[in-house]
Amino acid sequence: MKQSGLSSLARLARSVALAAVVTGFGASALAAQGATGKLEGRIRDQGGTPVANARVIIVGTAFSAVANPQGYYFFNSVPAGTINIRVQYVGYKPTELAGIRITSGQTITQDVSLEATAVVVTEIVVIEAKNALVPRDQVTTKQGVDGNFADKLPIDRIGNILALQPGVQASPGGGTLSVRGSRADENSTYVDGVPVTAGNRGTGASSRGVGGLSIGTNAFEDASITTGASSAEYGNAQGGVIAITTRTGGNRFAGNVGYETDEFSGLNQSAGFNRVQASLGGPIMKNLTFFFGGVLEGTRAGQYGFRGHEVPSWTAVSVDTTYAVPRSTSATADTNFVDVYNYAVVRGECDADYVTGSSDPGISSNYGFDCLGGRNAYSPSTTYQLTGKLNYSFGQGSRVVLSYITNRGQNRNATGRASDLIGAALTKNNVLTANWNQQLSKSSSRALALDAYFSYQWDRSIGGFLTPESEADTRDPFNSWLIKDLDFLYDFDNFPVTDQLVNNYRTQAEGTAITVLDRRNSGQYGGQNGFGGPSGNPGAAGGGGSVAGSLNTARETRLIGKANLDWQVDRYNRMKIGGEYTKYDMSNYAVASSTQAFSDLWLAKPVRYNAFVEDRLDLGDVVLVGGLRYDFFDVNASKWRGFPRISSRPGFTADSLAANPDAFLEPYKSHDYISPHIQVAFPVTERTNFRLSYAQQVQTPDFSVVLQGSNTDLSITNTNNNYGSDLDFGKSIIFEFGVRHAFSDDMVLDVTVYNKDNLANPAGRLVPLIDPLGGDRNDIRLTVNQDFGNTRGMDLRLDRRFGNLFNGFLNYSYQDAKNTGTDPYSYINFGSRILSGLSGTNAPPPQAAQPTNISRPHSISGAFALNFPGDFRQGTVVGAVLNRLGANATFRYASGTPYTRCDPLDAASNNVRSGTPCGNTSGGDFNAARLPAYKEFNLRVTKGFQLGSLDLTAYADARNLLNFRNISRVYTQTGDVKNQTVVDLAYTTDSINYRQFAAANNAVNPDGSFNLPTQAGCGTWVSAGNVPSAPSCYYYVKAEQRFGNGDGVYTLAEQRRTSDQGNLATFHISNFAFGGRQLRFGMELNF
Repeated sequence: MKQSGLSSLARLARSVALAAVVTGFGASALAAQGATGKLEGRIRDQGGTPVANARVIIVGTAFSAVANPQGYYFFNSVPAGTINIRVQYVGYKPTELAGIRITSGQTITQDVSLEATAVVVTEIVVIEAKNALVPRDQVTTKQGVDGNFADKLPIDRIGNILALQPGVQASPGGGTLSVRGSRADENSTYVDGVPVTAGNRGTGASSRGVGGLSIGTNAFEDASITTGASSAEYGNAQGGVIAITTRTGGNRFAGNVGYETDEFSGLNQSAGFNRVQASLGGPIMKNLTFFFGGVLEGTRAGQYGFRGHEVPSWTAVSVDTTYAVPRSTSATADTNFVDVYNYAVVRGECDADYVTGSSDPGISSNYGFDCLGGRNAYSPSTTYQLTGKLNYSFGQGSRVVLSYITNRGQNRNATGRASDLIGAALTKNNVLTANWNQQLSKSSSRALALDAYFSYQWDRSIGGFLTPESEADTRDPFNSWLIKDLDFLYDFDNFPVTDQLVNNYRTQAEGTAITVLDRRNSGQYGGQNGFGGPSGNPGAAGGGGSVAGSLNTARETRLIGKANLDWQVDRYNRMKIGGEYTKYDMSNYAVASSTQAFSDLWLAKPVRYNAFVEDRLDLGDVVLVGGLRYDFFDVNASKWRGFPRISSRPGFTADSLAANPDAFLEPYKSHDYISPHIQVAFPVTERTNFRLSYAQQVQTPDFSVVLQGSNTDLSITNTNNNYGSDLDFGKSIIFEFGVRHAFSDDMVLDVTVYNKDNLANPAGRLVPLIDPLGGDRNDIRLTVNQDFGNTRGMDLRLDRRFGNLFNGFLNYSYQDAKNTGTDPYSYINFGSRILSGLSGTNAPPPQAAQPTNISRPHSISGAFALNFPGDFRQGTVVGAVLNRLGANATFRYASGTPYTRCDPLDAASNNVRSGTPCGNTSGGDFNAARLPAYKEFNLRVTKGFQLGSLDLTAYADARNLLNFRNISRVYTQTGDVKNQTVVDLAYTTDSINYRQFAAANNAVNPDGSFNLPTQAGCGTWVSAGNVPSAPSCYYYVKAEQRFGNGDGVYTLAEQRRTSDQGNLATFHISNFAFGGRQLRFGMELNF
């Protein structure tokens, strides 16, 4: 680009910046959490004298700076990553400082010493940079993760490494993160400086979330999670702020290709997992670089749980025979022809007694099918993540960046009988972002820049039934990879959510389409009776009734504009002003196939925006940050007026709704909030820093909670339906102080103590409303801003490194997290169903904070990477063994989550497991008991080989290496994974059913056994209700052949074996514990 063009561009940018300041409209570049960092330092000669006017450039870019009279230089908004800087001045040797690590949102200090020379020297002196273990200018608690470090660890997602940070509690797989007692949906995620968190976060009672953006571990430069008080630049988070910076191509080509699988670890430990990843980055032309990275992974079937191979599952593999079954015993009854199936073991072991011990040759050979050990059958799942980025720099440090990120996850259920519809789910997330950073002016001590973003984001998620063709094509895909999108019978194309559909739902007019099937005549789908055998034996035939399942779709599009003015007033003072505007377009459809009970259907176009002003005073060791933030949102939708009746409201007609909508609907109100943010850090000693931070943080409520039931008339459901309301911001007030001490440049200890108050969180309550239809009072389940709580705790982190050989961290967290609800429906789903011991009525909402369901008071976690270089002790036996050998590990120990014990004498609670409400009465205080502690140790051992200019690495990866048995739930009456009362009751129930079936056919013997006919003789058998049931009789015959000796006499012992097998999945440890050890093997090629 010509210089004149650059000048014109700069003048245009100045005009835009001025207009943004005057109007107060713009957006944050999020330097504190953004995709760039600051580099500064001093240029001196070997005697310590400043070298004024020395020129500093970032190699391979257009970034340049000139040192001031004190030798000070700086660069703002440097893309995160590893860079080299080159320093030149007349009379000194050109010097290049290599390997400087720029961390997002932090200031990196790198001083340079120049060597004087009397002659012109063209050779460049290259010095390896010494990177600080932790940044010096941290004013709040923020945990950072380097992408290169994370990519070597035994993790699959960025969330897995964030879950190991102090103050963060995670679900066992790391899929959800709770920061200092916050709810799982209270975090906000930024990617390359742009928020990517959806407006529909999926916490609505019957809504489907649109998922979240996922980035491959090979495609991010660094990531961080702020657990302390946030700055004014960013928000919309009551929990933590997660910032991810994707990789940028360098000035040389580099990339990798890798493959990983667990297919060699044996069926009992393998899920059929296969993963391939690749990346490539480098220059396109001067100052223009690219990067591309992708990950594709799939599983043939998820593991069933701890020792899950001991619990068989079955699938129909062929038709044995067909019965002509009358629909009743009437002489004029219609006849249905019902196929009965042969069932083979799929998940399980083919050498089990219920296979090899059978007298039936088909059963004993498993009908020629192989068993899959711990894998489920025909239920593959696949995810992929793709990241692409172009980066162009010009002028003295201006740049334009274009990036695109997409991910997709899809899975399908196991194949059933030929007559079954198979369910599946698919979620896609896309983010397209353009960023323009324009240096408006720059001197050796001052700078003015405009940072602007435009982002278009679209998400789609669907759960429904597959087309027959798609079902057949996706049963066992190559390498477990479902490359093509699944095809659904109904989807966004042939059943979109439109204004007309919403109007149909509101009016409930005859002849209008609302459900995918005919809701007015659902009986037509009951084609024939269903038949099953004794509980425990596989087999089902016939069936019908109203079509099961539902169509559940969620769609969301976001247009985001951001800009901020970044003014480096002088060397010490940096001011920012800006804002962000988001326009949403979203819909949700959650309706059963032929009924509308507990359905939810809405369409909305909310807006959200914020503005902030912030001043940062950086005096070297002392850093002071203060700011104000303004947040606003408007749902831009309407809901029923006063009481959940629209079509059933007195005076309603389709014409009256159109003519006078205000009589039936009321708009949601807009909401705003101003929040202060203060952060300060200062030295106590030369190696010890102290920091304080305070902030009021607000978050827009999940729109799926706000809009829940907004168009749902009480007449099509009942008072157990959950409804949203005009929710305000959720609010948190956090205060913390921390101490950081550097024992050396290679060992740093950080300790933080904090207090966090959670205010006005969404909470389901029973609210009395007057029903306009009759004037009676009804308790309606409304979600209102009434949950509150407090979290106090301490976080400790120790970082340690030994040169380039070892790098790692160790954390400890103590956390006392209490709230009146873990999520919006805690009271509705649990407390409101429990009877008060005093009044005998439903317990009222909690009036004091209680331990949350995700509370873990104590946790220890960490990660380390030990990697020996290729020249380690060359010429020795030890060196030959250890060179290019690596051991990379993650570990975590956390207190068990709490649960409420149920009354041992309450029969309705016999089968209640932790996490679900007691039948009638509890057996102690709310959440007073805890599950056993969660433990994991994951290890990846690597061995590298040099193949010319290529680096080849082979590795073995073990998840839960020590095969810890991590309990996920227990029986609430016993506090254990066993409850003998439930086992005995299950057999009693089965035994009665067996006997009633036999008695209806006069087949019971005095000893409790009963005589079974031949398969042909089953044609005359009926059920206990006197309905012809030849298929059920067939499966009884098969049960006696599978679990007995095949002599046609079904003894009590054989019945007990059948029943125990049927209940095994319920009582087995796999139903109470997370998965065990998994082993993977892989190879990676770097170039």
